[in-house]
Amino acid sequence: MQYSTSEFEKLYTRCFPPSLRLAMSLLHDEDEARDVVQEVFLKLWESDTAIDNPLAFVLRSIRNASITRISKLDTREKILQRIALESPPDDYDIMQRNEEVAMAIQKLLTPRERQIVDRIYTDRMTYKETAEHLDISVSAVNKTIVSALRKLRLHFKTGKS
Repeated sequence: MQYSTSEFEKLYTRCFPPSLRLAMSLLHDEDEARDVVQEVFLKLWESDTAIDNPLAFVLRSIRNASITRISKLDTREKILQRIALESPPDDYDIMQRNEEVAMAIQKLLTPRERQIVDRIYTDRMTYKETAEHLDISVSAVNKTIVSALRKLRLHFKTGKS
């Protein structure tokens, strides 16, 4: 930690408003923006690196973290769209489709794959959070998700397990 508590409070007070504005302008979601800003400030607090221009560093970090967050959200939406077939016309079809997906997950995936898929898509955890929660590497989470989605895609594409 390179800052004393009082120095960091001053830095936070000075940098928080422009940081939140930037994150809001990029993410268009106040909760997501606040999360990104808090993550950046936490990383800054935990960092031992000397920073010449903290405001510029924070704003650049906010921008990068926001872009990463947008990328993850876009990827999640694309994956969820790939699993689902055409948009069902009514609630009954939606419930039936959800049951089919749940049954396929139970039938086709290993317990570990089900656990990781549940963390990523139901609990909306990041790969890193999932890896930390399950005490495995981020790479293992990624490989497991790729394997699970491949099985599900094949099942729904061909109608076979």
